[in-house]
Amino acid sequence: MSSLIHIPAKQQPVINRLHDTMTQAAAYAAAIEDNAIDDRVPLPMDLVDSFKADYERIITCLTRAASATHNLSI
Repeated sequence: MSSLIHIPAKQQPVINRLHDTMTQAAAYAAAIEDNAIDDRVPLPMDLVDSFKADYERIITCLTRAASATHNLSI
């Protein structure tokens, strides 16, 4: 992550945790890929689609967070 990006203190721990989790997830995915190639056993597409939906929910949440504005009427 770039140090030029301003991240509020409240967000820093959860952003760091998400970053670490996604880094681990990428490593797990690479291991799954290696196993499938080594064993010549494809991963079921239903499982891939399920993981894809999970990541799409994450991106949706992060996109909404990036678009959040303060409610000035309060």
